[in-house]
Amino acid sequence: MISPIETPHHRKLLYAIILAATLLRFGTILLFHPQLLSDDRDYDAIARSLVSGDGFKLDGKLTAYRLPGYPLLLAGTYVLFGDTKAPIRILQAMSDVVSCLLLFAIGKKLFSEKVGLLAAAALALFPIQILYVSHLMTETLFTTLFLLIIFLAIKEKHESDRLRNNLILGVLIGVSALIRPTILLFPLLIFLWRWRDGVLLRTNSRALVAVGLAAFLALSPWLVRNYVEFQRVSLTSNVGVNFWIGSHQDASGAYSFPQKSNPLIDVKDDFERSDLGIRLGLEFAGTSPINYGIVVARKFVRFFSVDYWLMMTMQYKPEWASAPNASTIFAQLSPVVLIILHLPYVIVLFLGTFGISCNAAGDEKKFFILRSVLLYWLFAHLIFFADARYRFPIMPVVILAGAYGWSVLRAQHFQRTKSRIAAFTILCSIFIFGWIGEYVTIRSKMIPARVENEYLDSPNTLITLHSTPPSQKCVDFVAPLDYI
Repeated sequence: MISPIETPHHRKLLYAIILAATLLRFGTILLFHPQLLSDDRDYDAIARSLVSGDGFKLDGKLTAYRLPGYPLLLAGTYVLFGDTKAPIRILQAMSDVVSCLLLFAIGKKLFSEKVGLLAAAALALFPIQILYVSHLMTETLFTTLFLLIIFLAIKEKHESDRLRNNLILGVLIGVSALIRPTILLFPLLIFLWRWRDGVLLRTNSRALVAVGLAAFLALSPWLVRNYVEFQRVSLTSNVGVNFWIGSHQDASGAYSFPQKSNPLIDVKDDFERSDLGIRLGLEFAGTSPINYGIVVARKFVRFFSVDYWLMMTMQYKPEWASAPNASTIFAQLSPVVLIILHLPYVIVLFLGTFGISCNAAGDEKKFFILRSVLLYWLFAHLIFFADARYRFPIMPVVILAGAYGWSVLRAQHFQRTKSRIAAFTILCSIFIFGWIGEYVTIRSKMIPARVENEYLDSPNTLITLHSTPPSQKCVDFVAPLDYI
């Protein structure tokens, strides 16, 4: 529960922020109906399979390649409201408005009411955040759950011995893991926060066990189902595939497969393919540590790159389904749209980096929470692979850091040590050089119109803009973006 707002003026500002967030998001779902081009195709197909009574199937086969959280919710809207995507989009719009409220509450708790209001306003007006509510993707709903978990964790850390609070946290983490498993180790982060806050080890350990057990119970029906169907106690069969995507000799750091010599293609069973991906990825990391380090650097750059997937859905053309490579598509995207969407992102990223690097001396403990969340999320994607879309759940945290950065910059309360200024400068330089490298790579790898027609004569060179069901040999959307 959000504590009372201090002044009537701030209360009016919060009401205005929530109204603006609501109008912008509902306006978006009225005007923006994107094509199903990626994971959303699979979610829709599984939801329809569930509604028809065929079970959790993809391409006519039982699968654990996708997690059940979002397809089950989508199937529920189809059952209740019929074959329409409006209800799920309305739900996502409402969920994103709640995210603005939660970010305000987190900002108020960690810093001040003004910082919370500024962060909520920035999130309410953030173009990329607004546009995602129309997509049949996990980002919007998961982000709301993620912020709720953070809010409850920091709100109740002094009451970590209360069983009810820990059980609620555990269930929320378990449900969120059924949407995105990246959050599975989050109880350890909560343990770390409470330890840093001085909670007794015995109390903290007992709370960790309660959170973990509650999360496991929330996950257990899906785990039992996978054991019955596949004889595997596992959340998903795509872990190894995702690991290998970001851990092989030709990895770009993004979601890309080599067009030739893909060792996973001929493996029919999803879990066997996953096992092979893990073995090959570990072998590459162990035998080629320098090359693996280069791939990890590529992932870092890709994590903070332009959201080309969102821009493609905004400007979709059917002929792109037969484009010779991803760079050819990206080079056709409107630079005006790119600037409108990403200028706010650049400003927020730089301010957030400043806030994290040069925070006020008395805010170290508070910033420990934000830094640990950001590092946790980044580290998870440096293990697998990175994409601009995958930073979506932590963008509210970056925005909060940016609101704080702006406030301490205006008040001149930040730390000006050489090491902190150097850290800020180095990080911003990496972002800038990464974006320049991204632009140069796309321009260098695009296929000119004359050559493109030659490519289109050969079906072996074509790619499609959607994920391929696992029964059809992994994926056929190749994104050749080698930045470094």
